[in-house]
Amino acid sequence: MPEVSVLVAVYNAADTLARCLDSLLGQTLPNVQIICIDDASTDASPHILHQYQKAHPHCIDIITLSENHGLSYARNQGIPLIKAPYATLLDSDDYLAPDALQQVVDTFNLHPNTDCVLFDVRYIYPDGHEHGYRTPPFQCMKGYDAFVKSLSWDIHGWNVARTTLYQQFHFDETCHTYSDENTIMAHYLHSREVRCCSGIYYYFQNENSCTHQVSMHRFDLLAANESLHRQLVGWGIDADIIASYEGRRWNNLLDCFWFYYRNRKFLTPAQREQALQLLKHAWDNIDTTHLPLRTKFKPGYMPLHPFWPLFVCQEWALYMVRRLRYDQNGRKKTKNH
Repeated sequence: MPEVSVLVAVYNAADTLARCLDSLLGQTLPNVQIICIDDASTDASPHILHQYQKAHPHCIDIITLSENHGLSYARNQGIPLIKAPYATLLDSDDYLAPDALQQVVDTFNLHPNTDCVLFDVRYIYPDGHEHGYRTPPFQCMKGYDAFVKSLSWDIHGWNVARTTLYQQFHFDETCHTYSDENTIMAHYLHSREVRCCSGIYYYFQNENSCTHQVSMHRFDLLAANESLHRQLVGWGIDADIIASYEGRRWNNLLDCFWFYYRNRKFLTPAQREQALQLLKHAWDNIDTTHLPLRTKFKPGYMPLHPFWPLFVCQEWALYMVRRLRYDQNGRKKTKNH
């Protein structure tokens, strides 16, 4: 019986898939189940998957979807196949250090009340440089405390959880992208204890991933945030925690406005209209009454309810100022002396 099951959602990942699978097959933990869900890839990914399954039939399972649905849907298809007591996710462009899963299992074995174990996450860039995630390591948190910190990403979501959490809380399929994060937060909330380990998860900064491209999927973030807000209310989370999360939703709305103004020329007229509708819907539904005063009265950040046209003009002005001060990569311009 495998000790850890790994869900790998795959979509047009031919360039990185072999590295991902090799990192799982090379684990020092001897019993690992690899569940690959091909989300209707149009490149060589299906061929690569079947070649690996042919070579390793006892540890690789493949699910092939006929239509592309996004990460959450794909991962949910893999949950019924999980055989191990612990489960995790690995994106098809990411990879693990050889002892990563062994470190996780050792932590579970030493601490029977632990329900989630976080990896040590390293960001890896195409030029080879890397840096760690900003969260300082910790020994143990109560599940609720980890959940609260995850709302603002003070702790990350790359972890291994007990399979019972995956079975109880399936991935949020609200959106094509981003909403899968909501389920990781639910895992934390319903955990007894959350711990860290030294097993390394390498998070590759892929410029071709859907979150890095100019796409309407960027606005999925707004719907994913709204979905999590509904869940927070349904779970009876404290009002002050929800108010704090509304602040995060507000900042995400402003970031999406910045994305829209910077990239609108790459969108069709119909997409631009749809984007503005999505932005207005979020603007209408975010509770800004508890935003800090320094935000409410800061140019570019003021909600200006109920005057939508005035708010749009404010964001346009902010965009113009940023364009003058920053280059296309978001770096502050410097004067030549």
